[in-house]
Amino acid sequence: MIKLLQKKGDLRVDLPPVWKIIQTIFKEPATTHASPLQLMKKALDNPIGSPRLEDMLRPESKVAVVVDDLTRHTPVKDLLPGLLEVINKQGVPRKNVDIVIGVGTHRSMNQAEIDERIGGEVAKTYHVQNHDARSPDLVVMGEVPGYGPVSFNATVARADIKIAIGSIIPHVHNGFGGGPKNIMPGICDFNTIRQHHMKNVLHHKARVGIVQDNPFLEETIQIAKLAKMNFVVQCLVDTMGQIYEVLAGDMLEVFYQGIDRQTRQLGVPVARQADVTLVSSYPYDEGVQIMKALMPAAMVTKDGGAIVLVTELMEPLPDFFLNAVKKVRADWNNQGEANPLDKLRRHEPLIEGAAMDFNMAIILIISIIKRFNLVLVGHDVLRDAAEAVGCEYSPDLSTALSKVSTRIKEASVNVIPAGGYVFPIIPEPFYLLEE
Repeated sequence: MIKLLQKKGDLRVDLPPVWKIIQTIFKEPATTHASPLQLMKKALDNPIGSPRLEDMLRPESKVAVVVDDLTRHTPVKDLLPGLLEVINKQGVPRKNVDIVIGVGTHRSMNQAEIDERIGGEVAKTYHVQNHDARSPDLVVMGEVPGYGPVSFNATVARADIKIAIGSIIPHVHNGFGGGPKNIMPGICDFNTIRQHHMKNVLHHKARVGIVQDNPFLEETIQIAKLAKMNFVVQCLVDTMGQIYEVLAGDMLEVFYQGIDRQTRQLGVPVARQADVTLVSSYPYDEGVQIMKALMPAAMVTKDGGAIVLVTELMEPLPDFFLNAVKKVRADWNNQGEANPLDKLRRHEPLIEGAAMDFNMAIILIISIIKRFNLVLVGHDVLRDAAEAVGCEYSPDLSTALSKVSTRIKEASVNVIPAGGYVFPIIPEPFYLLEE
C-alpha cells in the first residue's frame, strides 16, 4: 500500500500485485513546538547578515512590506501583525506603511482574498495594493546586461525601508522560491519577467532543487538585487507544510542559509528512474500551480513511462489556458515562426501577452506529454484539462492504476507523496525537451 498526502486526509491505495516500489521520495517532517509567530520573533531577535529591524526604523520612515500571494503557503496572516507591531513600536505611523502583494504576473487578488491572506483587520487598517507588472508608474531601479532597464513597484521603490515576507521552498525552475523570487517576479515589470522566464526555462540546470550554475536562479538574484531590499522574513517548511523555522535579515544571506536547510530537509537522493511515478500535487491545489509537481515526477521517470498526478483541484482551469494548450499542441508540428519549440529557442512566450505562470505551465505540460504517459486523477473538473492536454483522466487512483497496469504489466514504481515540497536529487542532468 502507498500513501499520498492530501489536505482532506492521506490517500492510501494498493498497487497492482506485480508492481514493485523502488523508492518513496519523502522525508520525515521536522519537530517543532513553536508557532510561526514565535519562530518569527526569535528570527527578528537574531537577524542574519543584517542589523535588527528596529534599528533600521525611524518615526519618519516610509515602509513597504511585500507579501507573497495566495499561490504560496506562507502564513502571512499569522506573521504580518507581529511584524507590523515591531514597526509601530518604533514610532512609524500606520499611514507610512504600505503592504504590497507581490503577484508578479499572476492575477490580482480580490478583497475577500486579501482579507483572508493578510487578515481583515490589517486590510482595514493599512493601505494594501496588488502589484501591477504592466503599470506605467513602475520605477526603473537599474539595468542588467541583456535586459536593459529594470522597473519595480513604485510604492516599494520609493520606500525608505523595504521588507519582504515569503517562504523558501523548492521551485520548479528557480531551484528554490522565496527570498529574491519574492522580488523578481513578485514586484518586477512584465517585460523583464517575460524575458527572464523564456530565456532560461529550458536550461537543464533550471530545475527544482538545483542552485549551482542555475541561470534561472542566477538572473533572478541579479535582477532582485536592484530593488535594494533592506530586510526579509522567510519561512522554512517541512514535507507536511509545517513551518519548522523562520529566518530573518539580509535577503541573500537568509536565502542561502534557507536553501542549505531546505536541501537537508526536503531533498532526497534518487538513484533510479521508474516505469511509473505516482505523485500528489500537495500542497498546490489552485489553478496551474498543480502542474509544479510534474517536474520532480519527470526527473525520476523513464522516458515513455507513466506519471500519475493526483490533485485536489476543485475549480476548472481557465478556458483561456485550456484553449492555449490545445493551440500549442496543434502548432507543435508546424514549420516556421509558429512552431512552439522554435519560439522557445527564440526566448518568446508560447502565448504572447498571457501571464508567465500560464506560459510556464504550458511549457511544462507539453514537455511532459511529449515524453511520458500522463494521467490526471481527481475531481471531474480535470476531465476538460485532460482532453485539452491530450492525456488520460481518472476519477480515482485505483481506477488509474488499473488502467496503467494494462499497459505496463510489471512496473517499477517511484512514489512522491508531496510533489510540491519534496524534490529528488538525481545524478544526471535532466533535459525538459531536448539536449
